[in-house]
Amino acid sequence: MRFLPAMRAALAIGAFASVAGCVTQNTVESHPVTEGNMADARRRAEVHTALAGEYFSRGNFNVALSETRLAVHDDPTYMAAYNMQGLVYMELREDVAAREAFDRALSLAPNSAEVLNNFGWFLCTRNDAARGLDMLKRATTDPQYPTPEKAYLSAGLCLRRMHKDEEAEQYLRRAVTIRPDLIGALYNLATIDYERGAYKDAENYLNRYMRLLNAPPLDGLVLGVRIARALKDSATEESFLQQMRRRFPDAPQTHELAGKRP
Repeated sequence: MRFLPAMRAALAIGAFASVAGCVTQNTVESHPVTEGNMADARRRAEVHTALAGEYFSRGNFNVALSETRLAVHDDPTYMAAYNMQGLVYMELREDVAAREAFDRALSLAPNSAEVLNNFGWFLCTRNDAARGLDMLKRATTDPQYPTPEKAYLSAGLCLRRMHKDEEAEQYLRRAVTIRPDLIGALYNLATIDYERGAYKDAENYLNRYMRLLNAPPLDGLVLGVRIARALKDSATEESFLQQMRRRFPDAPQTHELAGKRP
């Protein structure tokens, strides 16, 4: 599952005031650090980080990475730049660099729910689920976190990877309670209910999931066929199969399910 928060805040830079340098006896320019300099550097870092988020959300990871590097060059103390950099490196599968970026972000803001969420999910997908889950649970308890549903979703998915579906379900239900249109949580709740034989509950979650999508992905259609078959709902089953034949005619799942009638 892609758990990649995009940064879309519009940030603008005003005209930067020129900093008058002084000349030493060796004719080397010196630029004393002032509050104005620091504020300008932070604004530039914010803009580069916002641009990195835009490129990241579009899948242009190399440009996004370049923007994060510019951001940390402008302001090496800007936590959000390292957090964004960690996400980019994670997507590029450069795990050592991703871990270093997330570690730096966490050292600058040890209690940041956003960093805990992103770093925690990274660890969950890199065979360090216990540590990752601890970070994700910490993120869910932050009352200042504006999007706690993301942490609940991440924790639920991490628990799914650990084959702890009962606990995973609790976190996923909490996620959709906070945000009823959270697609990833709805799909996974439908899957959990289907796997344990609660087919009507699975159908309800799947219907909520499907209503949010113009073009359901293959996995969603496959789950729809399986739930419909379990409920002996041939009309719904055929509807999902038709979509699979039309949109995914060469997929192995289409050949398997279309030729495998109960």
